[in-house]
Amino acid sequence: MHRWFISMLVLVCIFVWQAGCFAAGKEWSSEEKLSKLTKPAVVRVVAFYWGTWTIGNVRINAFHGGQGSGAIIHPDGYIVTNAHVVEAYTNNDKQRFQNLAIALINYLVQNYHLTQQQAISLITSGAAKLDKINNVFVVITPGGEQLPFYLKEVGSVTGDKDGKDVAVIKVEGRNLPTLTLGDSDKIRTGERIFVAGYPGDADLTKWGLGNQQSALEWSWAPGTISSDRKVSAQGAPLIQVNAEGVKPGNSGGPVLNAEGQVIGLLTFGTPGGPHWAMATKTVQEFVRKAGIGNEASLTDKAYREGLNYYWQGYYSKAIAKFEEVRRLYPKHSEVDGLLADCQNNVAQGNDKYYLPDYYPYFAAATLVLVAAAVLLIRRRKKLPGKNSQPQ
Repeated sequence: MHRWFISMLVLVCIFVWQAGCFAAGKEWSSEEKLSKLTKPAVVRVVAFYWGTWTIGNVRINAFHGGQGSGAIIHPDGYIVTNAHVVEAYTNNDKQRFQNLAIALINYLVQNYHLTQQQAISLITSGAAKLDKINNVFVVITPGGEQLPFYLKEVGSVTGDKDGKDVAVIKVEGRNLPTLTLGDSDKIRTGERIFVAGYPGDADLTKWGLGNQQSALEWSWAPGTISSDRKVSAQGAPLIQVNAEGVKPGNSGGPVLNAEGQVIGLLTFGTPGGPHWAMATKTVQEFVRKAGIGNEASLTDKAYREGLNYYWQGYYSKAIAKFEEVRRLYPKHSEVDGLLADCQNNVAQGNDKYYLPDYYPYFAAATLVLVAAAVLLIRRRKKLPGKNSQPQ
């Protein structure tokens, strides 16, 4: 009986040891984990229009607008960004013509050495004619989707009116990855933060040095809050941050705290820093005006669970969760790479046993052992002793 119990105990110990003996190849830091969790919900926002001016035999393309960054805050495709990032969207037909005329004038002055008045006279006289105005208002997700957006709510650019440089835009989608809006009233000077987005200078394709895939890759800039009590001239609360690598194109991108919550949207700054962000206290005003809330998606839940399994070396369990993510949101930016890595680790024998899956078997085995022990004890009590004599 004792030998049996000892043998079972040894087998359980071997199983538990084997379950814990494998480890994921490289330990992930808390910052690396935060980056991996938040990346799928940080998007590039492109908002500009363009047209072709014809002057005799010369055709010149003119543009107005630009691009920035944004954060998805609702599974159905609601995104927060800066008002100035989507300023081109708000222009009426007259403003669009005027802005493209200004772009042509600047081009003629710089490249054809005309005076400003000469360039203006080409437009007013009708010698310069503008073709159709083309609009490009899209959100580009980390997974490569290009989704047209429309404007739900918009404030005013920094320095204008109330200075609440926030916009809520909408794309068509379901189960999109999201970020959580934090409480900017609870931030502290010196707190660690991270700025995520798509700075223009980091886009290698514009220098001819990167492929198209690299254009989808974001930039992650760690830093600190250098002041939690700044306010714009119009009274909007601002967060002053120091973070290296922040450039034009980061505008509208999330400023994250150590828990991965959005505490602000990067809005403006000086070359080399510092930079200022619209606090989420202001962002929440526009979210409420848009009639929505800040909600997590089913994709977020499955992705987070999959990453937790992955970081602990439970690759088979992670595969099941990542496949669920892919079913919920096929254009997820991270799951294909994670699935491939999990499958490789399973093939190499690095997959850890997930003990909770075996708890029912342990419980059943324990019951069997207990029942067997009870039966043996009862039998021994019924057996006559060695020195007993029949009567």
